[in-house]
Parts: sequence; C-alpha cells; structure tokens
Amino acid sequence: MENQSSLLSRTISFLRFPMIFFILYLHVTVRGWSDGHMVGTESFVGYELVRFFFVESVSRIFVPCFFFISGFLFFYYSDFNRAVYCRKMRRRFRTWVVPYLFWNSFVIVLYLLGQNFVPELMSGQFGDFGEFSVKEWLMCFWNINGGFPINLPLWFLRDLIVLSVFSPLVYLVVRWGRYWVVGLTALLWFLWGTPTNCFVGLFFFTAGAWLGVKRIDFVEQLLPWRVPFVLLYGCLMILGVSMRWNGLDSGIYLQKAGILFGLCAVFSWTSRLLERHSWKNRLLERSSFLVYAYHGLPLLFLSKLSVYLFHPDASWQLVILFFLLPWIVSVVGVAIYYLLDRYLPKLNRWISAR
Repeated sequence: MENQSSLLSRTISFLRFPMIFFILYLHVTVRGWSDGHMVGTESFVGYELVRFFFVESVSRIFVPCFFFISGFLFFYYSDFNRAVYCRKMRRRFRTWVVPYLFWNSFVIVLYLLGQNFVPELMSGQFGDFGEFSVKEWLMCFWNINGGFPINLPLWFLRDLIVLSVFSPLVYLVVRWGRYWVVGLTALLWFLWGTPTNCFVGLFFFTAGAWLGVKRIDFVEQLLPWRVPFVLLYGCLMILGVSMRWNGLDSGIYLQKAGILFGLCAVFSWTSRLLERHSWKNRLLERSSFLVYAYHGLPLLFLSKLSVYLFHPDASWQLVILFFLLPWIVSVVGVAIYYLLDRYLPKLNRWISAR
C-alpha cells in the first residue's frame, strides 16, 4: 500500500483544481430573455431548481474544504514557534498578500475599462470610479461589495490572511484547548454561520489546525469510512436542500451536516482514487490559484454577454449556459497561466501564489 504521508500530499494537491472549478458555479449569474430584454430567472423554474440543488449540494462544500486544508497545512509539516511563524508569514506575504492586492487592482482596472467602453454591460453598483474618495479606493481592497472586496471571490483569501496573522492564537487554543475548542467553533458555525461570514473560516481553519498540530493524517482516518460518508452526505443534502427549496429554513442545519460529511467523502474518495491510479496534472494544480483569482469579473461579463448573444428564453437553455460557462472560464484561465509561465515566468510566480 502507498505510504500514507505521500497519499495525503497527493490528495491535497489533486483536489486544488477541482475545488476551484466547482466554486466557480457559485458565481454564475446568467439571466433569461423575454420580449427583447434581459430578465431575471425567477420564472424559469426548471433552471432555478437545477441551479439551486447543484450549488447548494455540491459547490457549497468546497470553500470549507479550502479553509480546512489551509489550517491543516499551516501546522502539519513543522513545529510551530516564533521563527516558524515569521518564516511562514514572509512566505504568505509573497504568495497571498501580493496576489490579493494584484487581483483586486486588476478588477478595478477592468471596471474602469468597462465603464468607459461597454457601459451597457455594467451594473453600476459601485458608482463612478472617477469620483471615488481615498477611503473608497482603499475599501476596494477590503469591503466595498456588501462585506466583500471588489474582486468578490477573494473574500476567502482576505479571511485566510487574517486567520494566518492570528495563527499563534489559533495554535495556543487548539494545543491546550483539546476537543472543546473545535466543538465550540463548530457550534458557532452550525448556529450562525453563513456561506461567507467569519464563522465558516473560523471553524474549518481551526478544525484543520487541530489535526495539523496533533499530526493526525486525516486521509488515513477517513479512508475506511468512505461509503458511509457518501451515503450520509447524499441523504442529508437531498433532505436539507429540498427543505430549503420548499421554504423551510430549518433545512440549513441538515445541509450543514451534509457539508461535513461531504467534505469527508471528498477527501476519502479522492484518496481512494489516487491509491488505485497515479493521476497527476501539474499544469492544473499550479494554475488553480490564477483561475480562482481572475474568474469573478470575466465570468460575470461572459454570463451577461451570452444572454445578449443567445437570448435564452427556456430553462434548458439557461441550464446549458450555467454548466458551460465555468468550463470556458477555466480553460481560458489555464491557458493564461500557461502563456504567462512560458513567457513571463517571474510575473506568473508573483500573481499565481507560487
């Protein structure tokens, strides 16, 4: 049997791109077409049903997965002390903070270009950038979008940077607090967590950190239980999401339980797959951050453009666009990474979190 430490590393590396790919579906915003105008999708019940079940049952799992992996990797491979913390923070500044600043700036430039050249495709939600105050420019990098930076998907990276800064506190708490600390953060998330508020990052980063500090190989622990995990995930998700679709808000608690079992199922079945097959694609693994960082505005633009080009007036057409657009954005993102890595490798390393 393959060395478990190697299997753990391969599992985490393999999952990077698929997790990013499924997260893209959270940000698909296609619209319908009626009487020569773009309209909302409320009347397209078939599409709304497919989108809601796919996003809430599948895509919602993967942001918690990233927080969990990040907390685990921060502590698993080395002892934690002041020197290690300083070294990690210097590296995180280059691989997290610099790309975070770059990709938010990139989106600002795209918005400026859009306001000047294709204003009909712009929502105008941020107002005129030319009239921004210094404070508003600075808030673009933190919270200008209802709790999000201007590059909305980067809220995850923003929260991860904050958690990393406070990692010494996390380390002390999980080292001396034992199980109850993880249980407390789980309770906070379970009762008050939303897909994007602070409790999701706090719980899953802390849970990963606890396993990392204790040097527990979670792949080894989860692998024997892969069948019960996937069965529980399926049952809880179907029931919880169905309840929410029918207006029963209490279904969110079953959905959250489903997320926990779904996370376990993802790790255990991926490790099982990699036990049997030596699949590896270095290009996809390395390009995953760039796809994540760049996709927000291009996906929004492509969603609107596709409606103007194809005038979707039936649910089946919207479903096709919903599933197709993340593929297009992903392929373009991987191609951009490949070209940058070939012709501008130094720039690519700085903006791709390498």
